[in-house]
Amino acid sequence: MWKCLVLIAVFLVFLQVSETKGLWRWRRPPGYARFRTVCEHKQLYFGCGRHSRIHVVSAMYGRTNRHTCGHGRVGTTSCKARHASFKVKRRCNGKRTCRIRASNGVFGDPCVGTFKYLKVRYQCKRNHRG
Repeated sequence: MWKCLVLIAVFLVFLQVSETKGLWRWRRPPGYARFRTVCEHKQLYFGCGRHSRIHVVSAMYGRTNRHTCGHGRVGTTSCKARHASFKVKRRCNGKRTCRIRASNGVFGDPCVGTFKYLKVRYQCKRNHRG
């Protein structure tokens, strides 16, 4: 019986379980790609731990499917705002946390009359101290 308990304790130590927002989850390896999506007119808030900084890989504002944020009008599923990645990178890269509104005022309106969403893919890069 004690061998099982020792094995479980060793297993948990190696898994590096962390508590975030009251839920247990596995600690992600450095450079792990994360995705965050928010519907039009809402704010997207995302971030990294205290020893990491945001590195935006890509961002898309528009609509490419009917399922994401599907509660609004869907006139097309093939629209993307130009320069969305550039705008999110400029606002968020190098910060611990970032807040950006999914709106036509920020990104322009790539498909008038269609309910859109903002999808951001980012990584958390560890701080390097010199």
